[in-house]
Amino acid sequence: MKTLAYLAEKFEKLLDRLPGSIRKLVEREWRPLNEVFIQRRPARLLIAGSKPESFFRELFGVHQGRIEATDSPWRTFHHRGALRFAIAGELIHAAKNAISIAPPDLFLFVAGDENKGSEVELLAELYRFDRERYGTPVPIVAVGGQTMELLDALHADPSLSASVAAVLAEGDRGPILTAIANALPQQARLEFARVSGEKAVQREIANSLTRSISGVCGAIGAQPIPLADFPILTSLQVLLVAGIVHVSGRSLNLETARDFMGALGANIGLGLAFRETARAAVKLLPGWGNAISGGIAAAGTYAVGRAATGYFVENLTLPEVRRRFRLKGRKGREGRES
Repeated sequence: MKTLAYLAEKFEKLLDRLPGSIRKLVEREWRPLNEVFIQRRPARLLIAGSKPESFFRELFGVHQGRIEATDSPWRTFHHRGALRFAIAGELIHAAKNAISIAPPDLFLFVAGDENKGSEVELLAELYRFDRERYGTPVPIVAVGGQTMELLDALHADPSLSASVAAVLAEGDRGPILTAIANALPQQARLEFARVSGEKAVQREIANSLTRSISGVCGAIGAQPIPLADFPILTSLQVLLVAGIVHVSGRSLNLETARDFMGALGANIGLGLAFRETARAAVKLLPGWGNAISGGIAAAGTYAVGRAATGYFVENLTLPEVRRRFRLKGRKGREGRES
C-alpha cells in the first residue's frame, strides 16, 4: 500500500515547481485524487437483515481469503486487499458497538422472504443510531428476492428512503458489488475494487481514475510553462498506471508501471511529442495554442489509462493494448483538431 502513496506524494512535491497561480488551479483538480491515493483505506460495510454473515461470505468468496481474528465487532477480510465488515445479527447492541467505534461507509441490507418488516425496523434503528452519532447520511444497498416489495418497504420509512442507493436481486453478484463500489467514499474505492475481484467494478474504477487524472493533465498541459511540466505529466501517467495495477488486484512495485509504459512506448519521449505538437500550434493559432496543448495532454493520458485498463484489468495482450493506445491517442488528437 505504500507504493501508491509514495508516487502520489512525489507528484505533490513536483507541484511546488509550478508558479503560484497555476499551482492553485492544479491543486484544486488534484484534491479529489489525494483522497483516492494518499488517504485510501479499506471500506467499512455494516451488513444487516436475513443471514447477513452467510450472504457476506458468499458475495466475497471468503473461502478464497481469510478473516482476521479480533475482539472488535469490526472484522477484516483479506484477499488481495482488505475490507472491514460488521454483522448486525440478533444482538443489536453488537452492531451499535461497531458503529460507536467507527462509522460505516455503507449499510448492506439483505432481506429475507419472511419477517421483512422486522428486518427493516432493525435497519432503521441502526441507521438512526449512526445518523444521530455522526450526522452524515450513509448510503444503503439492499438485496432481496422481491425487489419491488423491498423497495416499497424501505421507502415506507422516511428515515431510510432518501438514502437507498440501489435495490437489487440477491443473485446478481456483479451488479451488487458495482452498486456498493459506486456508493463508497473516494478513500475506500481502490481497496474495494481490489478485494472484490469483480472485473466490472475494477473496470469502472479504473475508468474513473483515467478520467480524473486526464483532467489534471489537461489542466497542467494548458498552462504556458514550457518543459517544466514534463516530469509532472509523466509522474501523473505513472501514478495512473500504478493505480490501475493496484485496482486489478496484482502486486505492484515501483517498476511495474514504468515497465508497462516502456513496452507501450508511452515514455517521456512520447509525452514530449504530445506537448511539442501542441506548441507548434501556438504559432499557427494564436490564443488557442494552450487550450490545444491541454487537450493533447489529456488525450495522451486518457490513452495511457485505457491501455492500462485493457492490459491489467481486461487481460488483453500487449499487441492488442498497443492498438488501443494508438487508436485512443489518435482519436483524442483528431477530436481536438476538428
